[in-house]
Amino acid sequence: MLIKAQQACEIAIEAKNLPATSFVRSVDVAIILSSVLVDSETLIAALLSDANVETVYGLEYIKTHFGEQTADLVDGIRRLNHFKELYVGRSDVQNERLRQMLLAMTSDIRIMIVKLAYRVSRMRHLKFENGDVQKQISEETDLIFAPLANRLGMAQLKWELEDLSFRFLQPEEYKRIAKQLDSKRNDREAYIRSFLTTIETLLDSGDITAKVSGRPKHIFSIWKKMQRKGLPIDELYDLRAVRIHVDTIKDCYEALGLIHSHWNYVKDEFDDYIASPKDNGYQSIHTVIIGPENKTVEIQIRTHDMHHYSEFGVAAHWRYKEGGKGVDERLERSISNIRQLLESSDDPEVFNEIRNELQSQHIYVMTPTNDIVTLRQGATPLDFAYNIHTELGHGCRGAKINGRIQPLTTQLKTGDRVEVLTVKTGGPSRNWLNPNLGYLNSSSSRAKVKNWFNKQDKAQNIEAGEALYAREIKRLHAVSVKPSDIVKRFKLSNTQELYEMIGKGKLNERQIANAIQEKLKPTQKTFVFKPKKVEPIPEGRHAYVLGAPQITTHLAPCCQPEMGDDIVGYVTRGRGVTIHTSDCPNMLNLTHDELQRIIEVSWNNNIESECFDAELLVSAFDRKGLLRDVMGALTDLDINLIASETNTDSEQRSVFMKLTLEVNPATHLGDVLDTIERIKNVDSATISKL
Repeated sequence: MLIKAQQACEIAIEAKNLPATSFVRSVDVAIILSSVLVDSETLIAALLSDANVETVYGLEYIKTHFGEQTADLVDGIRRLNHFKELYVGRSDVQNERLRQMLLAMTSDIRIMIVKLAYRVSRMRHLKFENGDVQKQISEETDLIFAPLANRLGMAQLKWELEDLSFRFLQPEEYKRIAKQLDSKRNDREAYIRSFLTTIETLLDSGDITAKVSGRPKHIFSIWKKMQRKGLPIDELYDLRAVRIHVDTIKDCYEALGLIHSHWNYVKDEFDDYIASPKDNGYQSIHTVIIGPENKTVEIQIRTHDMHHYSEFGVAAHWRYKEGGKGVDERLERSISNIRQLLESSDDPEVFNEIRNELQSQHIYVMTPTNDIVTLRQGATPLDFAYNIHTELGHGCRGAKINGRIQPLTTQLKTGDRVEVLTVKTGGPSRNWLNPNLGYLNSSSSRAKVKNWFNKQDKAQNIEAGEALYAREIKRLHAVSVKPSDIVKRFKLSNTQELYEMIGKGKLNERQIANAIQEKLKPTQKTFVFKPKKVEPIPEGRHAYVLGAPQITTHLAPCCQPEMGDDIVGYVTRGRGVTIHTSDCPNMLNLTHDELQRIIEVSWNNNIESECFDAELLVSAFDRKGLLRDVMGALTDLDINLIASETNTDSEQRSVFMKLTLEVNPATHLGDVLDTIERIKNVDSATISKL
């Protein structure tokens, strides 16, 4: 590691001697990071991330000479440094989404810590730039980066970012407060260090085990308190602050007694939030004493549990300071875990342990006007459009992602910029409701599409539903299946009602295809499945919970799942697990909280089943790799290919495939056809015979 560090320093020094392409040099960033106790790998990555040498030392070079993990860090730092879409100040909600987006873009928390150090260095050089740039960079720092440093518990970086941005945003106020302070920051820090030694000795004399820490208030923090309380600086008592953490509530009051017996205190500044907690549950004792040199010191006394609740519970300091509205709970849990690990360890290598802690339940994408939209993981451009406005979703016919036209089934990533391409007339496609095709991954979006079809003219829905039904019959080569059979399967009154339900989107193509397949009579050959589960499954149980087969299960009456259907389990209160089809409307419309009760289940296949042969016909425009992609899709579906025949028309650049498959009853042929048709250049996929 020492040799790698030396090599990284040489590259950073080389960068420093090159003509400047940015204001920040990685050497300066590494010096800043060395004061906040990060691990050696982070320091090496920071040194290698200088923008001046990106074209000289690419990621392949870094991977070869410094290792894959360091290369990943450098890649993340460079990507974050190149991300310039920071449009701040529009609203508190947009600023919070921007903070969350930046965090979600960093797979490794160390990337964000390096980015914060880059911003500190940028702010230190800001005095050499013009006023407009100073204002823009300072606003970004004040609204985005300082709160991020606060949230991650990087206090040293936070106070410098706040003070420097305050200096450029309100220079007169900054100078006034700096002048009014009775001593320089270094002097105040020296005073606090001396006072901590005194108070530790005092607590030891009373046999009180305590963790004592302190800090002088910085300029921005002082100004904010002056504004909040409407007081001049000479009436503030907490320019110097000390915290004492003890084991028990009894120790809190004994420590308080010792302190008040040793120094005089300001009676109007005493608050006992242990006896009378704040509304958010915060507990602590606050007192202000007249300390050495006749200077006031604010002292907070609390137990370790109270401190933990204050920092990581609903009373968390950053929520109090920033409002904490619209947070990504999964992301905040990750941050909370990180802060706890950092607080409990003085070992820089702890950064290596927490590098992949950041996890988000959301993605954050941008509109063409740079507003940030929060979406669920797996969201598509159509989900994005419906999130903006229902009518925008209905009229969507295409999308540009980061300036390039992409399929509507593309899964978006955090940081993407999405532009929706629309038509003035027309509505959604019924294909959007087919879960196999991947157009929509949001239950809210699906509900809006269903509602649109539900409002259409009855005759129009019947006509469209009949066309979709006919298409599935043709695709599955199922002319022997009568509509009346499917009507009975879904417990409907007549064929017209069946077509209307399909037209409205209340029954999708996947459900219809599965129902048709159930009625087919394939040529069968005996094949015995070996059970995958070794746990004993209770006799007579149709399905079981993976990993816990003893849990009671029962089939849902709403969707009436049958052997072979794709299923999910829903944990009920007091009645075990209910088995639903994965496309059951009740499952598709669950709230976020209800989705947490979904559990993985499987059919009990400890019985003899029978495989059958199916002939699949694929028509496509020829291209290199087409056959490979079709074979790969069949492999992913766990389908055995028995025979294949391919004919290519060179003049028309078309290809026709006849594939004989070995299929088991648990395989849904409709899903197979949908998967094949999603392959690039495939025009159609049908079953010719069973």
